[in-house]
Amino acid sequence: MARTLRYILFISVGLSMLVGLFFRPEHPHFWWERVPASDAIFGFLGCILLVVGSKVLGHYWLQRDEDYYSD
Repeated sequence: MARTLRYILFISVGLSMLVGLFFRPEHPHFWWERVPASDAIFGFLGCILLVVGSKVLGHYWLQRDEDYYSD
């Protein structure tokens, strides 16, 4: 199951980058819009940041020890 999800992730990222290579904005407003597939890269990095940030937040702030209520 995890292997299948990983393949789906890589295929969808690759397809998104291919679409970004062929369909680019005609008049980019910012410098990063000139980079091919910048939207796919931005989305992927944002997703990674959200996952890592939530794991760090959960590990250091939300999780408690097993004997939290027995003190």
